[in-house]
Amino acid sequence: MRRSILAFALLALAAGTAEAQGRGKGNGNGNKVPPGLAKKGGLPPGQAKKLYRADDGVVVLRDVFGRNGYTVVRTVPEGDRRFVYYRGADGVVRRAVVAPGEERPSFTNVPRAVLEQIWSRLY
Repeated sequence: MRRSILAFALLALAAGTAEAQGRGKGNGNGNKVPPGLAKKGGLPPGQAKKLYRADDGVVVLRDVFGRNGYTVVRTVPEGDRRFVYYRGADGVVRRAVVAPGEERPSFTNVPRAVLEQIWSRLY
């Protein structure tokens, strides 16, 4: 009885050490995620691409418009874009379009001086 238990223990120990030796190229591990990142569940900070939403741009646009004497009349969501209606010093209502982007939100129909202030606030 002792011999069979001892033989079983030696067999299990030998099989365990044989599995631990598979560190070569052909170990069958198709996962290319480094071991340190596999535990954390993703990319390290600063490596993932950020998607800038249109709402992020609208917040900054409203603030910069207010500082430059423009009055925001209303904001209308349209899909993933936002239409911002604003009134200038001449009293005419105009429409600015804010769309999402990977590098930064895009702004259309915004005065150049205001656009430069928006870029400096965002980045």
